[in-house]
Amino acid sequence: MKNSIALTCVLLIGGIAGAYRGRLPVVEASVEPDGRILNSKPWPPLPKYDSLDDFGRSYFPREVYEEARTQKQFDLFEITYASDGLSVRGLLIKPKRPGSGKWPAIIFNRGGNGDLGRITDNGQPCGGMTNTSCLDVADLYLLAKAGFVIIASDYRYRGATVKRDEWGGVEVDDVLNLVPALKSLNYVDPERLYMLGLSRGGTETYLAIKRGIPVKAAAVIGGVTDVKAWVDARPEMNIVNGNEFIDGFAKIWPDYEHCAEEQYRARSAMYWADQINVPVLILHSRTDRMVSVTQALRMAEALQEKGKVYSLHVYERDGHPLPRNREDRDRLIVDWFNRIGQGNQ
Repeated sequence: MKNSIALTCVLLIGGIAGAYRGRLPVVEASVEPDGRILNSKPWPPLPKYDSLDDFGRSYFPREVYEEARTQKQFDLFEITYASDGLSVRGLLIKPKRPGSGKWPAIIFNRGGNGDLGRITDNGQPCGGMTNTSCLDVADLYLLAKAGFVIIASDYRYRGATVKRDEWGGVEVDDVLNLVPALKSLNYVDPERLYMLGLSRGGTETYLAIKRGIPVKAAAVIGGVTDVKAWVDARPEMNIVNGNEFIDGFAKIWPDYEHCAEEQYRARSAMYWADQINVPVLILHSRTDRMVSVTQALRMAEALQEKGKVYSLHVYERDGHPLPRNREDRDRLIVDWFNRIGQGNQ
């Protein structure tokens, strides 16, 4: 009986996208090809530094944030693009004058779940813990300034589905469908695509690599690589049974009672490091209170065991997204992408 249940779980997770898609209410439907950019509108101006709360001001030095807020070199757009018959919102940062050359591009995978960590507007004042979108945009501008187009998905969960976030389920398609979106932009070099994931976005990054996303290299900041260990270490989140942002894995993942172990492993890259065939830069803080540094250490160990190309850098003391070491963090990411992109591993 146990083997029969295990086989059922494997088959269920193997057909994860189709199984889940049938369980979600369809909102903002689209009949357009995956990745087609349906519309775009200018990103609203970032709030002034003095309007940020204590959290926001601790995250950025005034001069760095104000540079991003007042910059004139890049256009920022909120985009809507097609993914699995849905209209999904996201962010595009592009040079105002791209010139005749082609630009490399970074796919950014955000963290959080449901409305928490959303890049686009969630209705809350930006600059604090409840809405970090302006902080994310300012951070991404710094990478764009280093010579990249930036694109990001806000994932499909909105309105009726916002609390049904599968956390490594069908929304991985939303990440994969950013590739044709980038390829439709005549100023993007399709041979120089990279990917960056933060926190939960690290999980999305590894899953997208597992599914063959055509990126040259990836970087992960504070990434979750063993979802069950992370859940067990953060019982206050109550992410299994539900909280104000998510209904909970036990209610969202099919047949959680019998298939929980398989569902966790399907989302946990350390168990399938043999399928990570893209060079990965792993960045973490030793004092990260949101995602333990052991997640990075165990992932590096798994990649080492499988003979994969990776680099691990652990900062002694910093927050979850490494704000105290922002300059060095971004230098490592840009150097990694450029070096791998030039064929130097």
